[in-house]
Amino acid sequence: MDLAPVVETLQATLSPQLRKQAEEKLAQICKTTGFVPCLVQIILNDQCDMGARQAGAIYLKNHINTYWSDYNDLKATTDSDIITLANAVNVNINKAAGDNTQKFFVISDPDKEYLRNIIIDAVIRTKDPLRCQLITAAGTMIKNDFPSKWSQFINQIHTCLSTDNIAACESALLIFYTLVQHYEYKKMEDRGPMDDVMFVILPLLHQRFMQLFAHNDSDQSALIQKQILKIFHAYTQLHLSFRVLPTQTMATWLDTCCAVIERRLPERLDALDEDDRAEHPWWKCKKWALHILIRTFERHGAPANLPKGQPPDRVEFANFYLKGFSGKVISLVFGILEAYRQKIYLSPRVTQLSLNYLRESVRHAFSWKIMQNNIIVLIQDVIYPLLCINDDDIELFNEEPIEFVRARLDVLDEYVSPVSAAELFLSEAVAKRKDVLMKTVSFLGTIIHNDTITIKQKDGILHMLGVIGNILIKKKAFANQLENMIVQYLFPELQSSTAFLRARACYAIRNFSKLEYTNNDNSVRCLTYLINCLCNDTSLPVKVEAAMALNLFMSDTDTGEKGKAIIIPHLQIIVMRIIEIIRQTEIDDVMIVLQKIVGLFDQELQPIAVQMTSQLVEFFKHVVCSENTSNDESKAEERTVAAMGVLNTLDTIVSCMGEKPELLAQIEQIIYEAIVLVLRDGILDFYEEILTLIDTLTINTVSPLMWQVFYLIKEAFFRDAADYFAEIMNCLHNYVVNDTPSFLSQPDRIETVFGMCKHVIVNDLGEDSEAHAAKLIEVIILQCQDNMSAALPAIVQLIAQRFQREIVTSELRLMLIQVFIVILWLNPDRFFQTLNTVAANDPSTQSTIANFFNQWMTDCELFAGIHDRRVSALGLCTLLRIDSKYYSAISNLVPKILPNCIHIYQGLMKTYQHNNDDDSDDDTDNDDDSVPSEIDDGEDENIQHEDDFLEKLKGKLNKLFDFKDNP
Repeated sequence: MDLAPVVETLQATLSPQLRKQAEEKLAQICKTTGFVPCLVQIILNDQCDMGARQAGAIYLKNHINTYWSDYNDLKATTDSDIITLANAVNVNINKAAGDNTQKFFVISDPDKEYLRNIIIDAVIRTKDPLRCQLITAAGTMIKNDFPSKWSQFINQIHTCLSTDNIAACESALLIFYTLVQHYEYKKMEDRGPMDDVMFVILPLLHQRFMQLFAHNDSDQSALIQKQILKIFHAYTQLHLSFRVLPTQTMATWLDTCCAVIERRLPERLDALDEDDRAEHPWWKCKKWALHILIRTFERHGAPANLPKGQPPDRVEFANFYLKGFSGKVISLVFGILEAYRQKIYLSPRVTQLSLNYLRESVRHAFSWKIMQNNIIVLIQDVIYPLLCINDDDIELFNEEPIEFVRARLDVLDEYVSPVSAAELFLSEAVAKRKDVLMKTVSFLGTIIHNDTITIKQKDGILHMLGVIGNILIKKKAFANQLENMIVQYLFPELQSSTAFLRARACYAIRNFSKLEYTNNDNSVRCLTYLINCLCNDTSLPVKVEAAMALNLFMSDTDTGEKGKAIIIPHLQIIVMRIIEIIRQTEIDDVMIVLQKIVGLFDQELQPIAVQMTSQLVEFFKHVVCSENTSNDESKAEERTVAAMGVLNTLDTIVSCMGEKPELLAQIEQIIYEAIVLVLRDGILDFYEEILTLIDTLTINTVSPLMWQVFYLIKEAFFRDAADYFAEIMNCLHNYVVNDTPSFLSQPDRIETVFGMCKHVIVNDLGEDSEAHAAKLIEVIILQCQDNMSAALPAIVQLIAQRFQREIVTSELRLMLIQVFIVILWLNPDRFFQTLNTVAANDPSTQSTIANFFNQWMTDCELFAGIHDRRVSALGLCTLLRIDSKYYSAISNLVPKILPNCIHIYQGLMKTYQHNNDDDSDDDTDNDDDSVPSEIDDGEDENIQHEDDFLEKLKGKLNKLFDFKDNP
């Protein structure tokens, strides 16, 4: 294939004016044999324009991702988890492969073979940004071809790793990592090919690592060492193959990780800025070495962490690690943290991972004994300084408060931040090991009574109190002191002149929300201070912390009139301040507070319900418009979550105002704008929430405005919302049931709903959606009855035709049968006349119709739930009193009718009893808010294992299915 026109077309894709035409041309030529080699040659040609080369690399990656797999040769899955799940829900996962008659384009075999032979060399010869695209393409190839169709892959990798070419080694490792990632989360029994590869490659990787470790301190050497550690971590983090890594071999790798942690880094790194230093490959080597040691410890290296019934080699290794290796690592970790104590630079991730290792050590008696003598020094000189606010945070707090709040509430922070690691370590240590809490409180006392305490140190004290607050209130030894401590040390800081101390005091006090005050005046003061911080403070982070604290206090006072009495006079301004915060920050965490307030104070909020709704809808519209123009994916995701929270809050408002029709009408008018925006513009991200909101708006009555929404639902369904039919069905059910006269007043409405149901059933949108469609048809027949005469032949024909295709789930089959049953029950004469008419007009349905009664009798035992059993029972009773002229159609069923009646009625009685028992259980359920209990210094933590949990869950499921099978 000539390169010049392809290069020209790739260059044209970079021009907005020419892009569409160029993409269409590429779509035509990409299916030509030789296209893949042509792209590779362009990518590797240094004489070509870099823009064209980069466009070619991206196109090659996408082309391989789309057209590499042979969809025409799909094999049935062999994944046992998928098979088990499919069997549990009666889904035939092999159906698609057999029914697939459409042929899809696939990259030709010569092009595939060419790429397999050259891709590794191509990665070696290129640099980023070209290289990263090629590595991704190689990952797709590995996923589909290894090992059966790319057997030479390992030889190619082995050759590159064996050479002295360090660049080739690095590129080979990057590609090899994609293979390891492919097997990283597979079950042990599915990792055979990976184990076979690692049996050969791991010794070579270790050899290369040690050569570089000893003789090469270049940055490229650090990159390769880091990549080898990443590969080892990905291979071992879930499963250890003792065939590949017997205990002694594993010990060698762990020693290597210890050596990496202990190694002094090149002095040239000291000249770098701290941010650049943290991202340097040398520091990342330490990070990945710690990752390996932590994961080995918590997953494989402690007997208490192993599920029951483990093979001897796993138990042997766990004992080896805990008793023969953990002490060495703990010493190294304390050495790392000693550098932090001495104000020597330590990267944030290394600090965080070091604390995570010690947190795991707290749980085990053997490792706890090693570290317990150093625990107070650790808390005083590492944990406490980390929990004190630093200059960067103060600057962010003052200069960019919104970003400070976002960082404070970032859920990913727990996995990367040393501050979060310090919080988690402290919480774990004081909860699980005796005397640690007392020693920590004593330390805090010495600091807080120091006359020279700085505001940063005071922040650290408040931070630590917040971390241990939930544990303190559970301890009898502190029960009589906590109220006085809060009054003496926290209340004053809620009025501090320093804004970040006010915010920290709000954070701390929310963790004492379950404390029962002996002096009611103190309880009043606490709520009053929080309300003041939320409503009158000028600092956004203070308002956010106050709102989140108030949220927990409301949870504990929702049945106490005194607490509500304090909040109610300020309720309107509280709500408005929270809405302001939501509009400023666009985060969901504060939205939860608003939802709770609406739920608790629905009566009191009626005067401002319309104003609340208006502001929330305006915010929603703003967020949706901002999403469309935002280039920051993370912020766009945060806005999406915030917008979903708005819709959920609106749903709560509507639910609470349902008994005020005048108010609800105004609210509905405002919400209509959001509904139109989502459904008319096809904003799929919000379909589920907006349909839930429509469901709530129509749950009792259907207004003329909501009938306009009916047609918006219709437009959206036939455009792009068919996949949301389960949610749409709830709305349509409301239209049919709650305003039947209006539904019947316009013939197009019945046609619309039936058209949607037919579309779902005919176009095979999934049996769950089809079952919902059949259910909706049943509801319409029951609700409209005499008005359905003209539609019955079409309904019967639709159901009969669906029976002719394979039905996998019993749920769908039973729903289709129920449609026939309700027609029979309502009017037997019309039922049989309709069957005869349909069978005469559509001969293909005759066998299905004839078999209906037999299928019904066979499936009688499967009907579950009160409604479905009632329908079946009514149908059976109808057969018992049927006109003699229809005896011939059911003569062979007569012996089965009474036994099935008895079975159905017995099932109904047991279902009623079961529901009553469930209600009793709900009344006695209590939430368990207890903190982890202390464990003796000579004991390991009693750990709930995943396998043990699954066994318990399996037992509960067996009981459930036993009830369903024997109701």
